[in-house]
Amino acid sequence: MKIMKVFDKKVGETTYFKYRINLPKKVVEDSKLLDKEIKVRLEKDKIVIEKNL
Repeated sequence: MKIMKVFDKKVGETTYFKYRINLPKKVVEDSKLLDKEIKVRLEKDKIVIEKNL
């Protein structure tokens, strides 16, 4: 699994990018976070995804 940087758009001289992560289908379905608002934070050397309260 890897984080991918993809081109989003260019406005004037500024280029914007988005970052994508492919997650395993089973993990996403089991998490019950599909179509929910989530919060992402950096904790030491980990990216943590959790339900937004």
